Amino acid sequence: MEVHGVGNAVSIGGNAKIAGRVIGDHNHIFIQDSSALSMTLHVRGSHNRVVIGRGFRTRDLNVSIGNDVPAHRVTLEIGDHCSTEPNCSFYLYNSGNSLRIGNACMFSNSIIIRTGESPHLIFDDETGDYLDTVGNVTIGDHSWIGERAYITKNASIAPETIVAACSVVTRRFDEQMTVLAGNPASVKKRGIRWIRNQTLLPKDSKFRNSFDAFHAQFSPAASSES
Repeated sequence: MEVHGVGNAVSIGGNAKIAGRVIGDHNHIFIQDSSALSMTLHVRGSHNRVVIGRGFRTRDLNVSIGNDVPAHRVTLEIGDHCSTEPNCSFYLYNSGNSLRIGNACMFSNSIIIRTGESPHLIFDDETGDYLDTVGNVTIGDHSWIGERAYITKNASIAPETIVAACSVVTRRFDEQMTVLAGNPASVKKRGIRWIRNQTLLPKDSKFRNSFDAFHAQFSPAASSES
């Protein structure tokens, strides 16, 4: 990673391969030891903050803070033990934007998160107020974001949420243990719990027993008895 400017602090832990550039002053980049991290990070602006927790696992993640127009005082926080599949992009183009992702979140492939657009000159015609202002995104702990989901500025996803593939999340959701789906996304199911993989199913739990019972009906032994 290339770093240009003064007062920048960059700390990258083990197993992390970071390409890209930091252009600006007094930016703080802190990435803890990861499982396997491959990402491109472009920062253009000053006083920006990127903090990624331990155990992050990602392939081909693209993160852009600022673009042709510098962005200042932007915050990106990713919690511990999160993962992304290939071709995910996080765009934080506007000054003051923030993206906060909780712990143990799982992102499928080709997901886009935009905390704002490339700064546009959009105003209220009567008052003259500038309208393309700060946008923030929050994703709660242990959320699962499906393939090609699109999350827009000012969206908020509660902990323990599943976002279905190709959904567009445009607003705040505070209810936990739900499935969000659609364009725009809305709550489709409630009382849903997800577990990352079967090795994490608690032994003798109702989840483990239900999972085993379902798959037992397709086992070779079941086929020979039928």
